[in-house]
Amino acid sequence: MANSEYEYVKREFELDSLLPPSNWIVVRIDGCHFHRFSKIHTFEKPNDERALRLMNACATSMLEKFPDIVFAYGVSDEYSFVFREETEFYQRRESKILSLCVSYFTSVYVMKWKDFFPNKELKEPPYFDGRVVCYPNLKTIRDYLAWRQVDCHINNQYNTCFWSLVKSGKTEKEAQQALKGTFSKDKNELLSQQFQINYDDEPAIFRKGSCVYRDKVETMVKTDRCGNPIKRTRLVITNANVDIIGPEFSLIHSFDKPNDEAALRLMNASASLMMESFPDIVFGYGFSNEYSFVFQDKTELYQRQESLILSSCTSRFTLFYMMKWKDFFPNKDLVEPPHFEAELLCYPKQKILCDYLSSRQAECHTTNQYSTCFWMLVKSGKSENEAREILKGTLSKDKNELLFQQFHLNYNNEPAVFRKGSCTYRQKVEESADAEGRENTTRERWDVIVAHADMGTEFWRKHPYILRKLDLLG
Repeated sequence: MANSEYEYVKREFELDSLLPPSNWIVVRIDGCHFHRFSKIHTFEKPNDERALRLMNACATSMLEKFPDIVFAYGVSDEYSFVFREETEFYQRRESKILSLCVSYFTSVYVMKWKDFFPNKELKEPPYFDGRVVCYPNLKTIRDYLAWRQVDCHINNQYNTCFWSLVKSGKTEKEAQQALKGTFSKDKNELLSQQFQINYDDEPAIFRKGSCVYRDKVETMVKTDRCGNPIKRTRLVITNANVDIIGPEFSLIHSFDKPNDEAALRLMNASASLMMESFPDIVFGYGFSNEYSFVFQDKTELYQRQESLILSSCTSRFTLFYMMKWKDFFPNKDLVEPPHFEAELLCYPKQKILCDYLSSRQAECHTTNQYSTCFWMLVKSGKSENEAREILKGTLSKDKNELLFQQFHLNYNNEPAVFRKGSCTYRQKVEESADAEGRENTTRERWDVIVAHADMGTEFWRKHPYILRKLDLLG
């Protein structure tokens, strides 16, 4: 078509969509209509190990074919492929990367079918859809992979219960009804009591999914003159069924949804101990599994060395959380060690600091309102996907109406600790003291308290001693 009158077709309409540089690229491939495909080919329920191993073999071939793929994670009929951050594969053209990955994965699936199903013919062609997503940093990639693994656990636990009920004689509708509104701990109890199944003993490939990556392996390449082996380290593609970052802490410990009050009070108790340990902390604000601590502007803690402040605070908060666990969960053992990530931020003006705290409280409200609606829908019998679909695009007023009309729940009457989060600060308290030969006198002390209040301008006016200067608040 070069230099022809038709060249404008390519020049004006064939536009390459280039993925942004310095981003990790994830290609997620998902089986199309695999409910039907698995039924036609009589896959075992809830899991067919041969089908999962076939998917893993395809993922291994992908890493062999495309060196820029550094990690893959798969569950059921889905696989995610992580390309290295600096890849220039096909000049980072989205359409090329996506089409090539999906096409190659599909062809390998067909070619390897007989390796795993030697006595079963392909009755209809398998096909997959895919999407490309860019993630800006390593933390986000880890969170993405953790999300997929949490999804694996939730779906597999439900399916294990569902098919155990069906195999015991229930209809599929009866099984769905029996599982409606149940939580993780309820499903574990159902499997244990009715079917003598310990969910944790189920094969890891079902519970955790599959990770495919290159691992360093020491292999013997030859022997020396004395017969001693000479070894070299090389990279070998490995398949493992392990925790990527670890299951969600709240899931493992069966926290109540949408809010576990005991867990929130434990966070507040840990924050209070932080203020007792670090006098330079003047204020703390927390919600869910997050806490922000404000140090006085002239603090010289650890000579203001970021690494020392950050590591000391994180370590101390984790210690307090573990020390106080039994005070709030006396009948629940710590199954998984808690761990917290942290970052240190500096704000030059008090107004900006207050805006930061207000932004965290706004996030608390938004997150909690959504979670309240979501879990009310799930407890009423909706699947999690259905609940997400119902809430997609809704505004705050829509969620309030949903809660009121469907569940007769006034969101503004929900406990303030859920809606507003927790403010931790010191408050002056007067106490009587007996003095020898004199009348009773009073003396002052500063106690750490926890309150659930709106952090607007009025809050800071009522508590001027917390941040000392309020003139910047106007």
